[in-house]
Amino acid sequence: MLLMTMTVQAQTDSLAVYIDAAMSNNPALARQYKAYKAQVASACAEGQLNDPELTVGFYPEAMNHVNGKQIATFSLMQMFPWAGSLKAAREQKEAQAQASFQGFRQAALDLVLDMQRQWYSMLATQEKIKSVERQRRLLADIQKVATYQYKTATMGHYSRMSDQLRIEAEDKRLEEKKASLEDELRLQRQRFNLAMHRSPDGALSLPDTIILSKMTVLDWTRIESSDPAIAQLQAQQKSFEAQDRMAKAQGMPKVGVGVEYMLNGKVDMPNMANMNGKDMWMPMVKVILPVFRRRTNQTRKSARLMQESAASGIEQRQDALRSTYLGIEKRATDIDRKVKLYDSETEILAKTLQLMRDEYANGTTSLTDILQTQREQIDYDLLRAEAYAQYNSLVAEMERLAVSHDNTLSKFK
Repeated sequence: MLLMTMTVQAQTDSLAVYIDAAMSNNPALARQYKAYKAQVASACAEGQLNDPELTVGFYPEAMNHVNGKQIATFSLMQMFPWAGSLKAAREQKEAQAQASFQGFRQAALDLVLDMQRQWYSMLATQEKIKSVERQRRLLADIQKVATYQYKTATMGHYSRMSDQLRIEAEDKRLEEKKASLEDELRLQRQRFNLAMHRSPDGALSLPDTIILSKMTVLDWTRIESSDPAIAQLQAQQKSFEAQDRMAKAQGMPKVGVGVEYMLNGKVDMPNMANMNGKDMWMPMVKVILPVFRRRTNQTRKSARLMQESAASGIEQRQDALRSTYLGIEKRATDIDRKVKLYDSETEILAKTLQLMRDEYANGTTSLTDILQTQREQIDYDLLRAEAYAQYNSLVAEMERLAVSHDNTLSKFK
């Protein structure tokens, strides 16, 4: 299950379930995991001796020699590489498999982050719809007041009728806004379902409100040590180190040990009767001399350059991580200020509208002022919902830096 802060655990129980479903069913993630398992299988096949070579030769007509006639020959040869080459080959494949796993791990964590972002966007859109609905209810209350005043007024009834028409027009605008937001929420829900590889119109359980998450405090060393991109580069570095050792070992002599068996037949007049038709055994030794070393030298040079490239990539990634970390802190500080502003403004405007509704009933406030204040209220409500979603997404990004969701990968191990 997804490791979340205690502040938002109750809010995101269903999110954890959906993330778990996405981790199990997402096709892109499954593809990368299978590629990793293929690398593991390839690594298990390395580090073994080559198969021995069996050579069989038959003579259509037996070849006569001094003590018999040769019918067939059988030779068996086993080649042995230089010490350490098989181990280096296996270590190279194992490091490549580890690099593949880190790539899969990064894709899994990116999927978790994307699911969280989509989740908070849905909650923000849901909050926006609620805000529009609240303002429509307020308009309905004001329209009742306007209707009552129109029916009971002895003067100024034309202006009250115009107020009703303006209220109806404003309500139509809010109705269109709500329909647009509902379409947006429907699309967000469909995309969220598709991330779990299920029907776009599948049911989702969303909490009633969006609550601010608590920003995670991280230790920089923890960020560096748990980053899958750095771990992937480190695995690649080990792979190139093993490739260098393997190339060096392959540039050394190779020795083969074998035996040859000659099947002989008898002849009528042998030089040595006791040897007539006797089969023969012959031990063999084969040595491959690495005279041409250009390929070996170039392979080792390439491996060393790739090690240096991986080391530079690690330094680049460390700089990028620090930049991302500082950027999240800066954006979180900015959005936190905006959240406080929007909370304050929405609260003040909500109280203001309540007062203006009463003042409108007493004839001390115009409908124009109410509509203008109401539009400001809606604008701040929408900004507030968006800011909440952005801040929670930043918290998820910070958690992603610390890779605090690694326990979601346990099912794959």
